[in-house]
Amino acid sequence: MKLLVGEFIGTYLMLSLGLVTSVVINYFLFPKSQNRFLTGFYWGMSIFLPSLLTTFFFGTASFNPVVSLTQAIDHQIHWSLMLGEVINQIVGAWLASLTVKWIWSKWLESLPLNLNFYATVPRDVNNWRRNFTWEILGTFLIVVNTQMQNDISVAWWVKTLFSSLLMMTIISIVAPITGAAFNPTRDLVPRFFFSRTYDKRLSQWKYAIVPFLGPVIGGILGIIFSLFI
Repeated sequence: MKLLVGEFIGTYLMLSLGLVTSVVINYFLFPKSQNRFLTGFYWGMSIFLPSLLTTFFFGTASFNPVVSLTQAIDHQIHWSLMLGEVINQIVGAWLASLTVKWIWSKWLESLPLNLNFYATVPRDVNNWRRNFTWEILGTFLIVVNTQMQNDISVAWWVKTLFSSLLMMTIISIVAPITGAAFNPTRDLVPRFFFSRTYDKRLSQWKYAIVPFLGPVIGGILGIIFSLFI
């Protein structure tokens, strides 16, 4: 139960910090151009701070259903716990999307609807092959890092810091290309929220297969690679 509470709180805080910061930076501070390194930094911090908090209090920092899935496949957690984690991640992501709407509701209503407030929107939404490849590669690195940390005896905060720096680096490289999901919950839940709350026609559901299947395939490849090494 303690782990599940941590999953929920962590997912909620991660997406709330990331999405709200994205609105501030991209539409208040830098409305004309998005700095990829700044994007990597604030999403890295949005992952680092909740991870630090939930690891300290709840002993978990897994806010990604793909990571939960690979841990179940590798017998690190039971399948029932994996299912509970995914449910909590989904609920946390939905409430984070609701928080974004609540904070920016009056301001957002004065602008044209923009899916980028919630879901991932790549630079070239039509280049599925490239975006799909980057989603696989990014998630692959995340899962390999998670698996390797189980065999490294260092302080928990060192592992959390390294994982956040890795995410910061990957997002800085990939964010302008794919929107950098690496996490189906991070994309699909806010996209569904946008679709239900605003306009289904602008939700780009056809593209949603990329941030869903890409991380799943990347996670499976990551666990296979980890088992071999």
